[in-house]
Amino acid sequence: MAKIKVVTIDRTYSAGGSAIGKLAAEKLGVKCFDRQIVEMAAEVSGIKLEDIRKYEEALISPLKAPIGLLAKDYPRRIFAAETSVILDIVENEGSCVIVGRCANFILKNKVRTLDVFIDADYEKRQSVAMHEHKIRYDDVEGVLKRYDKKRADYYNANTTKKWGAQLTYDIMLNSGALGYDMCAEIIARAVRASE
Repeated sequence: MAKIKVVTIDRTYSAGGSAIGKLAAEKLGVKCFDRQIVEMAAEVSGIKLEDIRKYEEALISPLKAPIGLLAKDYPRRIFAAETSVILDIVENEGSCVIVGRCANFILKNKVRTLDVFIDADYEKRQSVAMHEHKIRYDDVEGVLKRYDKKRADYYNANTTKKWGAQLTYDIMLNSGALGYDMCAEIIARAVRASE
């Protein structure tokens, strides 16, 4: 079996997926790509970055998305641009870590991936949201639900798999129980074991 080239990470909001992705990349000596994929997709597609952000905030639902964004066929164009960017990253970088953006689906049958889902219990995510993202206590529950729904809707709309479902991923990790460093170490060991 071929060596794992790319680690893909999906995550619930405030479970530390981005931080764990960076830590795992450091342990493996590779780059981690996260939010910069959106900036790169804006360049590739010619869609303004602020329009992509507006679209993402619309939770991908045609019923909630601004009419102007749908009229310009942004859903298809944004996903196509992110797909192009992810394929270019893998071609140019070789091994790397990619957080979000349906990377596990995009790279299926292209390179060997380790597909990871990061979650944590509500109390841990609530604490991270309040202390790291400065979200008020009264707003936390709604923010967690909104961002998780946004991620699930985007993934489910653009793939044939289900976001957060056990069979969609190779490994599911509880960052609240294990801590960020242990999660990153498990990921790094799994990649090294594939060599």
